[in-house]
Amino acid sequence: MKPAQYGDNQHQADENDTFVRLSFILACEYESLYIIQSADSSYVKYVPDRESHSLLQCGAGEDFYEALGAFCAACAEQEDREEIMRLLGSANLEDAMAQARPFAVNTRFLVGGEPLYYNIKVFPCASHEMIVLGVRNADTQMRRELRAMAERQIYQSIVDALSNRYEVIYYVDTVTGAYSEYCSSEKYARLEVGRTGADFFADTQRNLKPDIDPEDYPMMREAMKQENLLGSIRKNGSVTLSYRLMLDGVPQYVTLYATHPPHDTAHLIIAVSNVDADVRRENAYREALGSAMQLAHCDALTGVKNKHAYLQKETELDALITERKSPQFAIVVCDVNGLKKVNDTKGHLAGDDYICRASQILCSTFQHSPVYRIGGDEFVIVLEHADYQNRAALMQQLNGIVQENRQKQFVTVASGISDYIPDDDLHVQDVFDRADRAMYEHKRRFRRGNDRNA
Repeated sequence: MKPAQYGDNQHQADENDTFVRLSFILACEYESLYIIQSADSSYVKYVPDRESHSLLQCGAGEDFYEALGAFCAACAEQEDREEIMRLLGSANLEDAMAQARPFAVNTRFLVGGEPLYYNIKVFPCASHEMIVLGVRNADTQMRRELRAMAERQIYQSIVDALSNRYEVIYYVDTVTGAYSEYCSSEKYARLEVGRTGADFFADTQRNLKPDIDPEDYPMMREAMKQENLLGSIRKNGSVTLSYRLMLDGVPQYVTLYATHPPHDTAHLIIAVSNVDADVRRENAYREALGSAMQLAHCDALTGVKNKHAYLQKETELDALITERKSPQFAIVVCDVNGLKKVNDTKGHLAGDDYICRASQILCSTFQHSPVYRIGGDEFVIVLEHADYQNRAALMQQLNGIVQENRQKQFVTVASGISDYIPDDDLHVQDVFDRADRAMYEHKRRFRRGNDRNA
């Protein structure tokens, strides 16, 4: 047997070897290590040698804090110097040692004139005899974290901006139906929907009827069924629904937007925004625009459509003719008889009244067709649909009124009609010209008193 003393020495040697190996393994995380003696501030610098698997001493000094000050003055980024000197100064290190409190410092050192991030880890020893500082290059990691932080801040800013647009947002599990609700408005928080729930689609169907305007309820009931909503999103990528939500007993316009998060078809994001003010403002604008357009297309004297409106109608029909999509239509051209004589003998006010009475005859005859006043005493009617089908009877009715008015010496008009011929007419003007010629022929016969139909 080996002597006991030899065994003890071998055990001690094994422990020392293990200690050295562990120290090296732990030190490999760092580029350099500093051992600072608390008694006199002297220090030794070590670096891990990966070839020999050991720590090599590569420097020493009598005063760590003096050496730190000189190094910071030469190599530390100017903005970071004061903070490094405070955190690694004697007062802070002695306090950390007294509390056995490790801490880390991230700072920038100039290497080749370029600032690089370094991480310094402070390890106070339990015996309070020394402090260990580990220094490692953390530039790649820090810049990656800073980029990630900047991206998170950007995303958070986007989320904050978008969340201000939406009154309520739901995050829904499409498999289980579980959901969370996020409200930015107290009004929406009072709706009968919980902050979380087990079945979004069932809860939604239950709450639709009391919460949705009755006119919009049937549409929303079908659209918000799970199979319908998910099917529409699969087909189009997202769904947008506009409807009226009852808030405090008043219907308000809202818009619902639903889609999957990127690369996550197992969840839905559903956001509801209140667009009531925008919709009502747009409706008011449309009404005002419609009124302005109506005035722009309206003859001030008679109230029927004016020449500008007729030219627009002519342009629309010409486009359909070019595309061979024109509907069947006919044009009636009318001219008020005897207007000049009324103006000359009774004045223009009487002439205006005469024109208005002629307009009333045409409007009462062609009740389903637009009547246009395109000149002082000239009117045009575009017959479509039912009036086109009944054009012969309507013209006979007009001629009957003219005949009766002639006998009573009331207002009369001369008229002519022409049908659109698809194979012959290239423009509306072609139809108008034929009707115009027919009207003048009617007027000529009327003047001679030989028109039995007038």
